[in-house]
Amino acid sequence: MVSMLPELESLDRPARLLGLFAHPDDEIFCGGGLFAEMTARGAHVRIVSYTSGDAGQIRDANIATRATLGDVRRRELKEAAAELGVSDVVVHDRGDGTLAGQPDDQLLAIANDNIAAHRPDVIIAFGPDGGYGHPDHIRISEIATMAGATSGVPVYHAAFPRQSRRLIDLVVDWLTGLDTWYRGSPEFAHGLMLFADGSSMLGFASDHMDIGFYPAGTYIVEQGERADKLFLILSGVVDVVVEAADGSTRAIDSAEAGTFFGELGLARNRPRAAHIVARTGTTCFVLAPGRPSLAAGRGTGSEVEALDFVGEGEAFDGIELDVSAHADAKMRALASHRSQYALKADMLPPAIVQALFGVERFVIADV
Repeated sequence: MVSMLPELESLDRPARLLGLFAHPDDEIFCGGGLFAEMTARGAHVRIVSYTSGDAGQIRDANIATRATLGDVRRRELKEAAAELGVSDVVVHDRGDGTLAGQPDDQLLAIANDNIAAHRPDVIIAFGPDGGYGHPDHIRISEIATMAGATSGVPVYHAAFPRQSRRLIDLVVDWLTGLDTWYRGSPEFAHGLMLFADGSSMLGFASDHMDIGFYPAGTYIVEQGERADKLFLILSGVVDVVVEAADGSTRAIDSAEAGTFFGELGLARNRPRAAHIVARTGTTCFVLAPGRPSLAAGRGTGSEVEALDFVGEGEAFDGIELDVSAHADAKMRALASHRSQYALKADMLPPAIVQALFGVERFVIADV
């Protein structure tokens, strides 16, 4: 693992990097740690977004409306870039969600103008798969590769091979290291759900995720069954109920939105120690190491395995950069894009952020 791209190691002057992306927030996933590392070394970095991201989600209605989202995301990009040490940000308005159908010459003109003005040593962009198949990402990857071939500037594609690590394992380690039962806010629950979804989509983690609704009176977890899932309450109230050998039950605790349950059974690889019963209609975000089997039973007598476990990670033949020193900066930058992620920079312990954000992978474009 290295800390710098090969073309930048032998320079006798500050390096110059150009990031060509489709949307605000692409910069974090493609090269946030690299940008932070290089600006710390005195490099000049320019981040270019072809759109304002005005067709994106609105995760927090207090932040933006559909009419204002484009302007909000422009501002968020500048704030996020500043967390990475980047002050040179250019945002065009080529139409979020429409880049795939636009002609080469118009999109290349933007890339070529920025190459001429910034004179980069390397260009950073999504790879041909767009990270997860996004048409806008794929299109700007094509444009960046063509512009690099014409100008002679090396293009590095951000790569996202699927990892075998699981967010559920990282969270369980964190929770079981605490002195008390973790009780977060509903905002924390929403933020973690969005974070987990993004981590899985880009292959940082390999979990199965689901949202479950449980009407009042439902056994969400049964005492004695295999521990194979971690639950985070999004809304509602649950009771923790212990059942005696004679079938009598006793409520010993309760929990509301923002509370995890199920971590102890996972950590100790033991059956569930109590029932978790929905007192009111309850919605949970559910993390599991694999996909639930439709044939799985409940209780101590079931012989059917509950999960089809997720496979190992993908092999990677490219450049791996150690950006662990800047994982916290990447998290702060991500939190700056609040309209899209609605999370706080300090919502997760450093160990989880380091595990997910501490390495960036690149493949040099074949031109």
